[in-house]
Amino acid sequence: MSGISQATGILAARDGVWEAVETATAHRGVEIDRYYAPPAEILATRWVAMEDVSVDPDLVNIGPRRQFDESIRIGISVGAWVAASGNREADGRAAFEAAYSILAEIQTHITQTDITLGGKVQWCLPGSMSTAGVQDPEGGGYVVEIQTEFVCAHRVRPT
Repeated sequence: MSGISQATGILAARDGVWEAVETATAHRGVEIDRYYAPPAEILATRWVAMEDVSVDPDLVNIGPRRQFDESIRIGISVGAWVAASGNREADGRAAFEAAYSILAEIQTHITQTDITLGGKVQWCLPGSMSTAGVQDPEGGGYVVEIQTEFVCAHRVRPT
């Protein structure tokens, strides 16, 4: 919930989201690849990758002991690839459904089971999201990637 610096808060929040990803998707076993940091190349048909982290400190409301709240935003990439079946619309729909089902598992776990990420933050909720899908130009399938973030509240207590 609080730490002595932004760095401790960032690492705690990142680890908390990572633990939530692993817990929420554990039932999928090896069907899904999980990456603590962005990989150079994704070879799996389903994946979740931790990405960027940004922090927005609220320094306007700084306390007498130099305490302040901050929002930590943790970027996540969720994706799925579906092999071509001959029906482009169905392939695209299947890829979107596969990616969104992974994201829904993670969001549901955080918002309904562990909103404080094991006590690492004050709260964590889903943030912004964008999605893109593309058909393989050679007709081999359809891939969808969701760029999303989780927003965590944290209090910095440097003294």
